[in-house]
Amino acid sequence: MRKTRLFWQIYPAILLTTLASVVILGWYVAENGRSFYLEQLQAGIRSRALLIEPIIDRLATQEDQALHSYVRQSGRRAGTRITLVDNQGTVLADSDENYLEMDNHAQRPELKKALAGETGSAIRFSATLGQSMLYVAIPTRLANGKIAALRLSVPATVYEDILRSMQLKFGLFAVAIMALAALLAVYSARRISRPLEIMRQGAVQLTKGRIDQLSRISSDRMSTEMAGLADTLNTMAEEINRRVKIIIQQRNELEGVFSGMADGVVAIDRDQKILRMNQAATTLFSLSPEAVQGKSVQGVIRNPQLLGLISQALQDHLPLEEEVILFDGTTPLILQTHIVPLGDAGQPMGILVILHDLTKLNRLENIRQDFVANVSHELKTPITAIKGYVETLLDGALDNRDDAQRFLGIVSRQTSRLESIIEDLLALSRLENKEESGEIERTLLAVGPVLEAAAQTCAVQAEEKGITVRIDSDERLTAPINQALLEQAMINLLQNGIAYSPPQSVITLRAAGKEEMAGGSQVLLSVIDQGGGISREHLPRLFERFYRCDKGRNRESGGTGLGLAIVKHIARAHHGRVEVVSSPEQGSTFTITLPATPGQEV
Repeated sequence: MRKTRLFWQIYPAILLTTLASVVILGWYVAENGRSFYLEQLQAGIRSRALLIEPIIDRLATQEDQALHSYVRQSGRRAGTRITLVDNQGTVLADSDENYLEMDNHAQRPELKKALAGETGSAIRFSATLGQSMLYVAIPTRLANGKIAALRLSVPATVYEDILRSMQLKFGLFAVAIMALAALLAVYSARRISRPLEIMRQGAVQLTKGRIDQLSRISSDRMSTEMAGLADTLNTMAEEINRRVKIIIQQRNELEGVFSGMADGVVAIDRDQKILRMNQAATTLFSLSPEAVQGKSVQGVIRNPQLLGLISQALQDHLPLEEEVILFDGTTPLILQTHIVPLGDAGQPMGILVILHDLTKLNRLENIRQDFVANVSHELKTPITAIKGYVETLLDGALDNRDDAQRFLGIVSRQTSRLESIIEDLLALSRLENKEESGEIERTLLAVGPVLEAAAQTCAVQAEEKGITVRIDSDERLTAPINQALLEQAMINLLQNGIAYSPPQSVITLRAAGKEEMAGGSQVLLSVIDQGGGISREHLPRLFERFYRCDKGRNRESGGTGLGLAIVKHIARAHHGRVEVVSSPEQGSTFTITLPATPGQEV
């Protein structure tokens, strides 16, 4: 069925109803007016006939000439044609024509009625006069006793002109009525349809989700039914608006939780198409959240193990949990995968895949295990040596003074080494505690004296290998520092450089400033040696505790394996960082970067 606007359903109906009413009323008035006018006209003509009837009856018994003369003169004065017809239809007299030449009028309808004793009337075209005439005939009895009919007629043009004038006036009145009815119909149709149109537009806005554009519908000028509908729609719109706002707020909260989760989350429907994927998941798979929505999971995730788990979970509708190894091209990622089914009222909708990255945790666990193993090894070495030489002394070596002194010297050195390891472990623990609590005090001081103090502390060690220590520093450089801790860091780096540099080489201690594009400034403290360098694979773990590139050589140099780890924590305590640039046979450059102003972060 063709849809039509309510306005065009109401407006034509009102207009056609009005038109039909006007036409019927016009027809009725015209017909009644015509009949009334005709009756009045006929009555007037009959009255004229009755006035002249006695005279004509009397003259009809005299000479024909007298009758004819009277009829002709009376007709001319009255503007009326007068005809006298006997009961045989013969014309006895006529005011306009020669009655002797006129046809028999017995068949004229008005005369037939008049001869029958009634008043007769008719309107027809007169061939004699050449125009339409209104005829009225009355019965009469002549003086000689004969029955006759006296007929008077007037031109019908006057009657027709009056009728046309009446019809014209009524037509103009009908046009005015129709114009007024059209305006009233437009007004009425609009008054009925406009509120419905406003309601429809509000409903359309509501279906489009534009709840902020809803407007209340005024019901002041509406019918009771329409006002009730408007009030109901207003209430419904307000309730929908309130509920939609609650839903939007809850959705935003869930979206915030979903997006902010550290674990990767992927929602998949029953057809194995991705419904949602949060930022953590897209980061794991190097994807865009907008690009994967609606895509098949096989085209997005390339891991066969994970795809197998997804297929199994969709098929069994049971939760699954398993570790999955994901290769991203550099290092493998270990993901603890939880898969739970999604459903609504018992109907399965898909699954939710939660990916918890265990890579860092596993790496930390490996570091912890290495740390425990290294600590155990580092502590076990001097303890084993001490225990062995003490047992040797107890077994009789004390009797030989030279052996006893040599063994006790070794025990003393191993004890000192054991003490150094414990001291470094305690120092690291203290640094970590102070770093977390922010208890390290820093003062804005020149950094040049720190380099000089480190060089003086390591001067003897450097002279033993013939190594020259040079200082390249701008005396104007200052930074918020804890001088004692920063000296310890530079000493550790310098001792490390001396231990791994060849004899007769040069080590440079450099302090330089650096301006950042964001407007901040930094101070760079560097230790540059000419040693054998460090292979690339060792650089990421160089600052871990007890990590050694060359385990045997480090132990020979007397180091505890904790010096660089201490440097890293001292740099962090100053809101800075430590970096190394090195390659085999090219030497190494260790750089501590510090903020030049208090409160600045590197």
